[in-house]
Amino acid sequence: MSQVPASKLVTLQKLTSAIFGNVYNPTNARTGNKILRARLVGPTINSYYPNVRPIKMREITRMAPEMNLIDQAEKVRLEDLAERKKRGKGPPKKGQGRRSTLKKK
Repeated sequence: MSQVPASKLVTLQKLTSAIFGNVYNPTNARTGNKILRARLVGPTINSYYPNVRPIKMREITRMAPEMNLIDQAEKVRLEDLAERKKRGKGPPKKGQGRRSTLKKK
């Protein structure tokens, strides 16, 4: 039986890697190809959890204004704002903020 020349084996390896979609790596260097070929994990994790978005009270009142629903959290927030404004702790008028007072000095 005769020996096959090394150059023929190299060309055979190149051809087989091209045909079967493998990476030709004659020096056997680490390429990370195994990790790149692996299936992505992200879509699997995303599909595990249901894609449910909580409905907010504001959306319900916008969909059905004839029901006259009141958002208690918003009502409390507006009352707190009014109370703070009465004490002088509300937001300044437009153009009267901190930056405008710095320019005057």
